Amino acid sequence: MTVSAPADVVIVGAGLAGGLLALALRELGASVTVVDAPASNGLCSASELSYGALPGWPLAPTPLARLAAGASKRWRLLQERHGDLGWRPCRLRLHGAAAGWRPLSAWWPLPFAQVDSAVLTARLPLALAAAGVRCKTGRVERLEPQAGAGWELTLSDGSSLPAAQLVLAAGAHCRQLWPALPQRLRSSWAAALQLASFPAPLGRAAAWLPLSFGRVALERRAAGLSQPEWLVDGGLVPRAEGALLGQHTLVRPGLELGPAPTPLEVERQLRQELAAQAWGAPLAALPGYLRQAAVAFCTEGLPLVGPLADAPDLWMFTGFSAGFSQVPVLAPLLAQVLVSGGARSEAAMRRLQQLGLTSAF
Repeated sequence: MTVSAPADVVIVGAGLAGGLLALALRELGASVTVVDAPASNGLCSASELSYGALPGWPLAPTPLARLAAGASKRWRLLQERHGDLGWRPCRLRLHGAAAGWRPLSAWWPLPFAQVDSAVLTARLPLALAAAGVRCKTGRVERLEPQAGAGWELTLSDGSSLPAAQLVLAAGAHCRQLWPALPQRLRSSWAAALQLASFPAPLGRAAAWLPLSFGRVALERRAAGLSQPEWLVDGGLVPRAEGALLGQHTLVRPGLELGPAPTPLEVERQLRQELAAQAWGAPLAALPGYLRQAAVAFCTEGLPLVGPLADAPDLWMFTGFSAGFSQVPVLAPLLAQVLVSGGARSEAAMRRLQQLGLTSAF
């Protein structure tokens, strides 16, 4: 067994949450190692499959929603420091179930932007390396608290990785690493169609989104499900030279993620539901490739951000309901709590509590 040199903070998960937290920690001078499992079975990460939508107004009357409304400012700052990460101003068109091609409103003068998940997926590993983050590919098999303080991770290749502080940012796979997580953290399977080009009938590239997403309501009642439920939200956003179309969500009862649903069945359901929507009918038969990802969410809508009770030096950063808006504004706060010490750390923890994020789970 090989033992690596210790880092101030080890993060499990190199997606949106783990990656932006690592960059925030490096800004504070901390040594950071990020461990990420290799992709398997043709699945993609939740970050890759995200719409990356960034509305510039609060989506709810909460302190966290008000903070998240300013996420674009943080994304611009990140791009100034680390290069292109996919953030772009983006036109928004809202549609209703019976609106067809006609948007529910005219062009809305609302502040809106998008992070192109294809650009972020390609650029984030380069930004992490340039910032001095040590990135390690491997599957974490076991977490063990050490006598006194810190943790030791055992990876699938037999290597061992010590950590003074350990953060779980592995999304839907966090519970496999630490089963005693709060029950409000759950998981689902998401899917969308990846199109090679933006649909010509829609004109210039824009984000076409529904007034509300049924996924949110399904997640809120996940704890009461007695059988699997799925739904399709009709939306379309630019991605690279093409687009992501539709959003299929499958939520199962219980806390376990379970296997990915059959792609052919998911694609059939997705296209069938799009065809039944006036807005989606002209798009339902477009050629596209189905992408699937496991997704973490919290039934109360507030993510897990902070320390775990009864597990010293183990922290959570997962379960976001609007990750591309919430992660960039919360990562600097958690980074300060982790490594700043003294008054700055205490102030950052108080701010997390003011946002409705508890001090320990």
